[in-house]
Amino acid sequence: METLEQLVESTRNLFECDRDDMYYHLLKLCESNKDWGKAEAIWTKIQEENIVPREKTLILLADILEKNGQVVPFELPKDKPEDTRSDASGEELKIQMLCKKNKAKDAYNIFRRMQERDESHYRSCEILIKALLTQNCLDEALDVKRIAETHIKGFTLNSAASSLLIISQVRRDYLKDALAVLKGMLDSGMLPTRPAVIALIQALAEKGDVKNLQVLENILGDVTKSINLSASLMPNAIALAHTKSNDLDAALKYLEPLLISGAQNPNQAVKSISYLLRVVSEEGLEPALEKFGAMAERLASQCGIYRPVTDLFLQYISADRVDDARSLIQRWDAIVQEKRTLGRFVARSASRPGQAKRIEVLLELIPEHLDPAAAYRYLLRCYELDGDVASVKATYEKAKAKNIELHEISLKSLATFLKKVGEPVPFTEPPENLKFYVEKWRNRRLEAS
Repeated sequence: METLEQLVESTRNLFECDRDDMYYHLLKLCESNKDWGKAEAIWTKIQEENIVPREKTLILLADILEKNGQVVPFELPKDKPEDTRSDASGEELKIQMLCKKNKAKDAYNIFRRMQERDESHYRSCEILIKALLTQNCLDEALDVKRIAETHIKGFTLNSAASSLLIISQVRRDYLKDALAVLKGMLDSGMLPTRPAVIALIQALAEKGDVKNLQVLENILGDVTKSINLSASLMPNAIALAHTKSNDLDAALKYLEPLLISGAQNPNQAVKSISYLLRVVSEEGLEPALEKFGAMAERLASQCGIYRPVTDLFLQYISADRVDDARSLIQRWDAIVQEKRTLGRFVARSASRPGQAKRIEVLLELIPEHLDPAAAYRYLLRCYELDGDVASVKATYEKAKAKNIELHEISLKSLATFLKKVGEPVPFTEPPENLKFYVEKWRNRRLEAS
């Protein structure tokens, strides 16, 4: 019983999870154990989750309570002709199958026909809403949501569906609606997903909407920690919103004190300006980039705070402004002490194609300050993602000439790549699969920490 209860609880916000079926099996255990108290507690949870129970679930629960002399707290559904019930459940099954096949519009059409005939039991609403949102059918999703709210008392979307709704509204530029959905989630005790919150924050920043960003900041409070949101994102977004509103002075006046206090107080961890610099650089807002760059250098010279100037250095590299990056590192050689920031930058560069140049430039500018094994590992990965056979082979030979010992992960990945493109493997391939060596590496890091 305890194991199943934990499973039911842990899957509470999992999408396309048949909650009614899970609670039905819990009730079957209650029936076997003659535990009417637990059955009553399960009924409470069903109500709290706004689940519409099937008839078999209600009948089972009523049977448990009646056999133990307890009052049944609901009315059992009146019998419908068997063929009507069968038709409705068959249609609902079609809806669920179509959703799984990414045919949400077809599923929506069936749902609407059922609604017109008043045959829908509305158990598929959440699955259908999620499928429609996934396929950018926001209007249809909102229609299903409206119908469900009309027919199901207390109907609310779960966290995953609500978060997807926020993302869909942001894409349509319905930012006030998205903010209202987020507030409703938090008021009802649900946690939004991290991507949903990030999407809303970034959209408001792009609009220059300082006021609603501050509202959102107050609404979120400590929730940012629960969803692992960077403490620097909101301040960066507010500074960007000021910038978009053509008020650079307000942006600097707001951001600079936060960076100073963030460096002095670990509990106020506003340290990075990478998001802000990336956006103003990519959008060609050169005066803003110059102002924020001057602020970063001022913090380095006056306060000994080097993270912002390191962010500037890495942004120059990302934007292929190598001369600016070289000039900056010559003025502020303390940048090389920000090893964690540099290491994360190298690792992120190897996560998608077309980024090898970044690591090449770092190896050119600060070769002695990078972990050579890590740098070459990620550089090889970049070339593998690019499908650049010649560069993969040349980089391996260069690492070999420098006596750099490559990690087993690198060797296994490299061997797999070379064999795939029909090239010989110039070393003894590690015998286990790649997953084995990744796990081995993770375990070593955990032991070392």
